[in-house]
Amino acid sequence: MKKIIGLIILGICTFSFAQNNNFGKNPAAGKILHLKDADIYYETYGKGEPLFLLHGNGGSIEAFAKEIPELSKHFRIIAMDTRGQGKSTDISKEPLTYRKFADDVKRLADELKLKKINIFGWSDGGNTALEFAIKYPGQTNKIITSGANVFPAGVGQNEVEAMKRDVAEKTAQQKPPSEIRLVQLMIDEPNITKEQLNHIKAKVLVVAGENDLILRSHTEYIAKEIPGSRMKIYKGASHGVPIERAEELSKDIIEFLSK
Repeated sequence: MKKIIGLIILGICTFSFAQNNNFGKNPAAGKILHLKDADIYYETYGKGEPLFLLHGNGGSIEAFAKEIPELSKHFRIIAMDTRGQGKSTDISKEPLTYRKFADDVKRLADELKLKKINIFGWSDGGNTALEFAIKYPGQTNKIITSGANVFPAGVGQNEVEAMKRDVAEKTAQQKPPSEIRLVQLMIDEPNITKEQLNHIKAKVLVVAGENDLILRSHTEYIAKEIPGSRMKIYKGASHGVPIERAEELSKDIIEFLSK
């Protein structure tokens, strides 16, 4: 059980990435957006239509080390570390929310003077992408989610209870508040309603692994409730589709955004 929780929190960043990349720590491509309560680190690659890459809980830009080289041939990639993760900071005290993460994406898009953006979000990043599409429909073009959920039990009630026990243990062990907040986020959020999904105007591709942590029924529910959305289940893959099926996923993203 703890292994499963760890995979969610780390956004599968414990997988072996290519050793010759410096994504997530590239001073030539990296910049910082200074906000009132956070510094958001991001890197840009390529030219063309903007595509934001949003990683999973506890992860960083490095999560997309296998996608960036190919996707940057076709799009202007904006890969960002979510607040309090990777090289981004966070001094806020209130509970974390995916809506706040979506607000950070909005601020970065505005900073870069981008009127409309595409987003590929993995796990927590997918949740943030959906929140962005709901809150900022006029600035959303297309969305791709991998292993997203729209309410906590999308990972199964047993996993939610396991995360609650994990928070209790971390609290008792006096772990850093930032670490506890990230787990608590997945217990409390997201809380996206059926009506909100029904009103998403953006074109959406819903992706998951055949053996994803997200329940298949939940992935199917998301795809069903978003008008005109498409769904793809990657056979044999886990929650780590961007690592396990990087080449196929990149091809699917390019095809979806190019239509």
